[in-house]
Amino acid sequence: MKRKVVRHGSSSLTITLPNKWAEKFHIEKGDDVNVEEEGASLLVTTMKESSPRKKVLTAAEGIFTKNNLSHLYQLGYDEIEIEFAGQQVLKEIKERLPNCMGFEIVDQKANRIYIKSIAATIESEFDNLLRKAFMITEGMASELIEALENDDYGKLPEIRNLESLNNKFTDICIRILNKRGYHDPQRTMQMYEIVKNIERVADELKYLCDFLHQTKKIDKTVMAALKQAHGYYRLFYELFYKATPEIKSQAYIKGKHLLLHGKEMLKKSKGAEALALHYICNMIQKTYDGVGGYFALTL
Repeated sequence: MKRKVVRHGSSSLTITLPNKWAEKFHIEKGDDVNVEEEGASLLVTTMKESSPRKKVLTAAEGIFTKNNLSHLYQLGYDEIEIEFAGQQVLKEIKERLPNCMGFEIVDQKANRIYIKSIAATIESEFDNLLRKAFMITEGMASELIEALENDDYGKLPEIRNLESLNNKFTDICIRILNKRGYHDPQRTMQMYEIVKNIERVADELKYLCDFLHQTKKIDKTVMAALKQAHGYYRLFYELFYKATPEIKSQAYIKGKHLLLHGKEMLKKSKGAEALALHYICNMIQKTYDGVGGYFALTL
């Protein structure tokens, strides 16, 4: 959109704010906004919340699932009203609701449920929530390796459940990005890619836990590959929080090497070993994609 520049006095130039944007964020006369230079661009931001987003829908039995609730949560809706025809929908909602940080049921009738966000404070903590998501995924990998080294396969279901906790933090990070964007709005898509890949690595660890809990065995080749994947994920974490030229170089080179090495191992493997290696190679790929997101974020 274009705006006409108007001169005020001898040294001031002004432009008007778009009315829709001002109304959306309740900008009024006398309010402060932040203005930052970005090369030839000026970035105007506000710390005010946009108007609450509400979604009203009718869910046929079996159509609305817990994943639908997660999607509405990630998209940034603050109020959700759902009309349902059977108890399965209600069961799905209540099963997923604890994973949606800040969502609470505020009213429930025979065939209708009302959900509202009370997470305004939580949603201002993006950086802390992201670090927590990073650490939960790393914890899944390190605890899995420790359990396997001790032949403690009974612990794998407990480790597997950390994936749900990871989802809780990555979901709210995605919600914040959809509602507010990243600190640098021009890098929101890159940060989204990083968050999604942290969540995807946790998914692969969950699948590996399920598989190894069934087989109750792991050979040296698979264990070595898992440790390499874990080490690479830790390098991703270090890259994000304390990047140095050396760490940046390692993250790129090591990722390429592990991906090629993983493909060669998969060609030579079969049966249970091949499936376990498949999950581990996916971990490496998702970590590598996250590293790519970081490089794009910091360009």
